[in-house]
Amino acid sequence: MKKCPQCGFENQPHNQFCKQCGAKLTADEDQPMTREAAKEKSSKRKRKVIYLVIAIILILILVLFGIAQATGKHSSKSPTSTSPKTEKKASSVAKKAPATTAASSTAASASSGRQTAIQTMPDVNTKNLTTQQVNKWVYANIMADWNKNNTDEPPLTPADQDAFIFNQSTDDQGCVEIQVQENHQSAFMKSIHAYPESTPTIGWYRINAQGYLQQGAPGSDNWNTIAQNYQEP
Repeated sequence: MKKCPQCGFENQPHNQFCKQCGAKLTADEDQPMTREAAKEKSSKRKRKVIYLVIAIILILILVLFGIAQATGKHSSKSPTSTSPKTEKKASSVAKKAPATTAASSTAASASSGRQTAIQTMPDVNTKNLTTQQVNKWVYANIMADWNKNNTDEPPLTPADQDAFIFNQSTDDQGCVEIQVQENHQSAFMKSIHAYPESTPTIGWYRINAQGYLQQGAPGSDNWNTIAQNYQEP
């Protein structure tokens, strides 16, 4: 029964208004819930639980993502520089490296727009070279020096080796000496208008007992090593 809050009259459960005074009747809280109402209430409760679980999962994902980001930034800041031991090893290797040659320095002459094609062949036995190999080795260094120091002139190429004359001889120590002269009858020398009646000597080279290419003057002990590994243009 529904009791009227105004006059206290007992009304039927289905009545919406009091038959005695006409006041609107409220639902009786003590009345048992209908099946549909109970089902709706249970459904709402389940939805709340599902929403709560989803919210917790999203929070966990965000937390894990933040941890991953922080770990990535930390690893990216790790120093990549060479360790002191590695640097010491590298410096010792540099000390043992061959002396810088004119050919290697010419590689830097690309800034002048010239590309010098010089091949380094460390596997060639420089103590047992043919006459042609000796001339090519010397010419590789001459070509490198020319292209580095004569930027206003046409560049020397591997095909211009005949622009120079190579005179080989053996000194009293058994070293091969090479006198290099300009060949003013060559096409290259003519292109730069070299005086045709002369063949000036431009340098002396030798291959010493260790198989190193050196530059200096005949009869002198003042020879500078300019290459230890064999090279060809």
